[in-house]
Amino acid sequence: MRRSGDRPPGDPFAVDPYTPREIRFHLVGSLLNGALWLASLLWLAAAWRAHPPAVAGVALAVLAGVFAADLLSGTLHWAFDTWFDDGITFIRRMVLQVREHHIHPGRIFKIHFTQDAGTLSWIALLLTAPVALGALLAGAASLLAYAVLAAAVFNPLLVFMLEFHKCGHRPCGPAWVKVLQRLRLVLPVRHHLRHHSGNHDVNYCLINGWADLTLGRLGLFRVLERLIRRLTGAEPQRDDEEWFRRFGRPLPRSGAAGGDG
Repeated sequence: MRRSGDRPPGDPFAVDPYTPREIRFHLVGSLLNGALWLASLLWLAAAWRAHPPAVAGVALAVLAGVFAADLLSGTLHWAFDTWFDDGITFIRRMVLQVREHHIHPGRIFKIHFTQDAGTLSWIALLLTAPVALGALLAGAASLLAYAVLAAAVFNPLLVFMLEFHKCGHRPCGPAWVKVLQRLRLVLPVRHHLRHHSGNHDVNYCLINGWADLTLGRLGLFRVLERLIRRLTGAEPQRDDEEWFRRFGRPLPRSGAAGGDG
C-alpha cells in the first residue's frame, strides 16, 4: 500500500497513510464481499443441480455481468474525471489518484491492488447483495438464478477494475494478456490510450471497453454532463483542467466523442 512517506517531499499527490480504522473498514468490506460471492456460487451450484440452466441463459448472464462491470467502471471513471475535486474529504484519496494518473500515467503501477480493493469491494457488495437476497427469497427455480450468475461475474471484475486498467497501460504485457486484449476480453492498450491522447473525455471504461463501443459512442456521458450542468450549473472537467495548469502543462487536445480508435 502506497504511503505519503514513499513520495518526494512536497509531492502534491501525497496522501496520509490509511488509519487503522480505515484498514479495518476496507478489510471488513473485502471479507463480506468475498463471503457473498462464494455463497452465491454455492447457491447456484445447488439450484442448478436440481434445475439445470439453459445454455443460452448462462451465456447471456455472463455477457450481462461483464458488460455491467465495464459500464460501471466507466461511469466511476467518468465521474472522478469530470466532477470531483480533492476538497471533498471522503474521496480525496481517489481524486488525487485520478489527477496524478492524468499528469503521470506511469505511476499507476506504483499503486497496489489493496489500495482500492476495499472500496471497490464495498461497492460490489452493495450492488450484488440485493440480487442474491432476491434470488434466495424467490427460490431455486426462479429466473433470478441467471441474475445471480450475472452478479457473480460482475462482482470480481469490479473489484479488480484497476488491475484491468493497468493492462491498458502495459504494451509489453504477458502473451496471454495480449491474446485476451485482441479478443476484447481485457482492456486493449490502443483503446485506452485514446483516453489519454485526447481530452480525457472518451473511452472511460476499464474492464474491456465494451460499453465505450456501445453506450459511449451513443453519447451517454455527454448526455449526463449536459443534464448535470443544467441541473447544477457545474462545469465538467474544471478540476482536471486546473491540475494541468498547475503543472504548466498544455491542456490535452479535445478528443472525438467516439469509442475505439
